[in-house]
Amino acid sequence: MMKEIVGGYDNIGASKQDFKKFHRDLKAYIQGSDAQMFVDNFTNKKLMWSAFFFDFEMDDDYCLCRALWADPLCKKSYALFGDMVSFDTTYQTNRYNMVFTPFTGVDHHKSCITFAAGFIAKEDIVSFEWLFRLFLKAMGGNEPNCMITDQDPAMKIVVKSVFNKTEHRFCMWHIMKKLPDKVEKSIMQEETDFLKKLCACVWHLEIEPAEFEERWNKVMVEYHLEEHEWLGYMYKIRNKWIPAYFRDVFLGGIMRTTSRSESENNFFCSFINPHVSLVEFYLRYEAAIDAQRHTQGQNDNDSKHKYPECKTPLGIEKHASHLYTNSVFYEFQYEVEIACFSCGVDELKKENGLEVAKVSEGNRIRTFDVVFNPTNFDTTCSCKLFYRQGIPCRHRFGFGKQKGLKPFRSSICYTDGLLWH
Repeated sequence: MMKEIVGGYDNIGASKQDFKKFHRDLKAYIQGSDAQMFVDNFTNKKLMWSAFFFDFEMDDDYCLCRALWADPLCKKSYALFGDMVSFDTTYQTNRYNMVFTPFTGVDHHKSCITFAAGFIAKEDIVSFEWLFRLFLKAMGGNEPNCMITDQDPAMKIVVKSVFNKTEHRFCMWHIMKKLPDKVEKSIMQEETDFLKKLCACVWHLEIEPAEFEERWNKVMVEYHLEEHEWLGYMYKIRNKWIPAYFRDVFLGGIMRTTSRSESENNFFCSFINPHVSLVEFYLRYEAAIDAQRHTQGQNDNDSKHKYPECKTPLGIEKHASHLYTNSVFYEFQYEVEIACFSCGVDELKKENGLEVAKVSEGNRIRTFDVVFNPTNFDTTCSCKLFYRQGIPCRHRFGFGKQKGLKPFRSSICYTDGLLWH
């Protein structure tokens, strides 16, 4: 890095050994004052920046045991995107074995964004309750609609006691990562197809609870796992982590999507290290957050000044290219494209003043019920993609195309989620 900064090795003025000694001396300088320097840094920020939130606690030995911080940009992000929060405690990040606890959401580019961060010395009820109450205080008392955590018994108790309106769900990615350790290796082998069949049941976003239960039980019987303790318990709490039980809850993709959780983990793991001091950790954290915000700024700029290419002549697609950020538009475009070439109405009937259509999709056996209200142009679909992701689904577009509704003849006014208005 220094070579690039000063233009060549000859201009550095120090050897590799000098840099190692500097790092050693820095650690020696920090030693004994690490926690104090960490707290002083945040305290000074709070004095200079009234909107900066920071609080901490010490144990009986006057050692730092809990801390939480959020700068004004974090708080602004929460105001915009805080309807769904992921809380993770899987990061051992420093030489004191304190646990890093980020509060994360999804922004308008479908990227992870940090709302707040904290440290706890113990993963117990007292620590979690302290963190959650401080988080609520930092965010002006505004609760998220849904909080996603790993499967921790203490967390379950605390979320229920601290949050009055928040739905609590477990992260599927963390649960499925445990599967190889819980199930015998002979069953987990690729040739058995156990994992493939279980994932087809667990990760399915289009099935209702009854269908999930039927599929799950079929897999358990096939592989003689009806009496398996861990799988039995996971089935008992299925309403906390299986998508079939909350298909109409917006989760921003963090809970289900493997790549989303991996992306979040990779981001934090890029700057954490079990050997760093608290001061070093904070410097790395600041650099990572700056990089996160720089990327968001670039994405904002691209969405304002670079309009994606449309793949169909439909006015609805062109309108959406100006309405959505680019990353969200590409997901929307994918739905429109499939609607144009793969979706069709198999059956149409009227019930209680509503039009109910069965929409098929390519060669798939499954059909989807689209309900259209001709009075207010409201449309719903049984796939519930709009509720989960905030993006209108291909089946609604397929129905609109067949009916010759206005968006497919010209353009739309997209207001409050009503597609044809």
